[in-house]
Amino acid sequence: MSDPKPVAVIDKQSHIPIYRQIQEQLKQLILTGRLKPQDILPSENELAQRYQVSVMTVRQAMNELVSEGLIYRERGRGTFVARQPIVQPLRRFESFSEHIAARGLRPSSRILAFEYIAPVQEAALALALQPAAQVLRIKRLRLTDDRPVGIHDSYLRGVHLSRDTLEAFNSLYILLENQGLNLVEQEETLEAVPADPEASRLLQVSPGAPLLQVSSTAYLESGQPLEFVKAIYRTDYYRYAVRLKRW
Repeated sequence: MSDPKPVAVIDKQSHIPIYRQIQEQLKQLILTGRLKPQDILPSENELAQRYQVSVMTVRQAMNELVSEGLIYRERGRGTFVARQPIVQPLRRFESFSEHIAARGLRPSSRILAFEYIAPVQEAALALALQPAAQVLRIKRLRLTDDRPVGIHDSYLRGVHLSRDTLEAFNSLYILLENQGLNLVEQEETLEAVPADPEASRLLQVSPGAPLLQVSSTAYLESGQPLEFVKAIYRTDYYRYAVRLKRW
């Protein structure tokens, strides 16, 4: 683990369990950036010596941090600080590029498919189209700071763009706005799915690894559906958050 070292100060007279104190100290080092993603942590034996506690107490603290997604273990290598996921609040409709850039990260994409085709059944239903209608399909690998985080498979009705324009401009939604197509509302459905061979290869995860799938339909001010997207995300890099009120 790079400097700084854990504080290694606990209050054995506190009503707060010792393992929880250790957990919170390490957590604060991670959340404040003093411990960075991919930093290696000291062994459980070393931490036990620093805190003057049992290895079992340290292990309990580490298990809690693993459960929170803040650290991870690799057999034979050690325990490392995990990359923190990008949290998407379910409050405002915004594009992937807007969301990532607003967090000080660099969004980019790689086009996997760009074609005018008859929509798949799910897209045809969402866009209120006949199966024989033509739509623009754009499938992209989405990246954050050059790390693959998701795959977007989009179907757009009545949209005419060139691949070169999209590659030069990068932001699909800004291109649509330039055509007077302002998306103002979106419906989303979230579910967990296993990584198929293609997703495993593109997102650099193990086959069958859990992914977050988001199916969404975006609407114009007129209420007409314009875009249907089926997106999948790495769950260690991307997370959704929602705040609910009872009244």
